[in-house]
Amino acid sequence: MTSKACLKPRNSGGDKMAKMPQTILIGDDDRQFCQLMSLLLVEAGFAVLVAHDGHTLVRLAQEHLPDLILIDLVMPNLDGYEALRQLRNDTRTAHLPIIIVSVRGAPRDLVKGFENGADDFVTKPVIGTEMVARIRSHLRRAARHPVHSPLTGLPGNTLLVAEIRQYLRRRVAFTMLHADLGNFKAFNDFYGFARGDMAIRELATVLRQVTRREAAAAFLGHIGGDDFAILCPPEQTRAICRDIIARFEGIVPKLYEGEELARGYLEARDRDGNWRRFPLMGVAIGGIVHHAGPSHDAEDLSRRAASMKQVAKRYRRSAYAVDPADGSPYWVGP
Repeated sequence: MTSKACLKPRNSGGDKMAKMPQTILIGDDDRQFCQLMSLLLVEAGFAVLVAHDGHTLVRLAQEHLPDLILIDLVMPNLDGYEALRQLRNDTRTAHLPIIIVSVRGAPRDLVKGFENGADDFVTKPVIGTEMVARIRSHLRRAARHPVHSPLTGLPGNTLLVAEIRQYLRRRVAFTMLHADLGNFKAFNDFYGFARGDMAIRELATVLRQVTRREAAAAFLGHIGGDDFAILCPPEQTRAICRDIIARFEGIVPKLYEGEELARGYLEARDRDGNWRRFPLMGVAIGGIVHHAGPSHDAEDLSRRAASMKQVAKRYRRSAYAVDPADGSPYWVGP
C-alpha cells in the first residue's frame, strides 16, 4: 500500500519563475479511479499525490501538506472516517480542505462525514468538470484565510499557538526552540530581498531535514521573517540544535559572493547609518524546557525561548542556549 510519486502538470512555457502548482492528495484504494482522477487533475494544472490506504494518506498529508485532500470512506488499514478524524486533530493538517469521494452516499454517511470534519461530499461516479470546479472553489475559500507562510510553506503563528496549547492540554514535557539568522538584516540590505528570501528558505530546508531526522513528532513553524519555532521532546533538544548548526554552517558559502566570503564579513551601514563590518550569518537557537507539571501559556513560553535566543547570540556566530527549567545550568553549545 504505497503512494505514487507526485504527478505534476507540464510547464509548456518553461518558465522557472512560474507559480508552483497546487497539490491534491488522493486517498483511495481503487487504483483505476486514482489513475483517472490523477490524469484529470494534472490536465487541470494540479500536482497529485496518491495513497491507497488510510495510514499512508495521513502520513503523506503530514509530510507534504497538500493544498486539498480527496478521501474515500472505504480503505484498508484505516478507513476514511478515522483518517479524517486524525487529520482534523493534527494542527498541521486541521485546516486543509477535505472532500469525501465515495460510492457510499446514504444520508447517514453524509452526516457522519460532515460530523468528522469533511468540507464536502461527492458521490461516485464523479463528473470530471464538476469535481475540478468543487476543488477550485474550496481552494479559493482556503486562500482567503492563509495559515502557512507563503515563503516557506511552514505553519504560521496561528497553528504554532494551537500546537503549543495542545501540548499543554496533554500535560507532556517538551522543549520550545526559537531560531533565527544572526546578521540577517545586514545581509538582506547588502544583497537585496531576493537573496534574503533565499537564505530564509535555506534555513527552512535545514530545519525540515533536521526535525524529520531527529524527531519525527516535532512541530516546525515559521513565525515570520527569519524567525522559526520548533516544539520537540526534551531528550532530543541538544541533538536537534547541534544538527541545525552543523547543516546551516555547511550552506553559508553558497549564500555569499566570493569577495565577502573570502573576507569572512561584509561592509554595510548599521541602523544609525554608520559603516560596519558584519560577520557572515549564523543561526542562533534559544529554548525553554516545559515540564509536565507547571502550567504556562503559549505567550510566556515564547517570550522565554526568545530570551534564551539572545543568550545564544552572546557566544559565537552559531550557537544554542536552552534553559532546562529544573535549576541546572543552561545547555549551551556551538
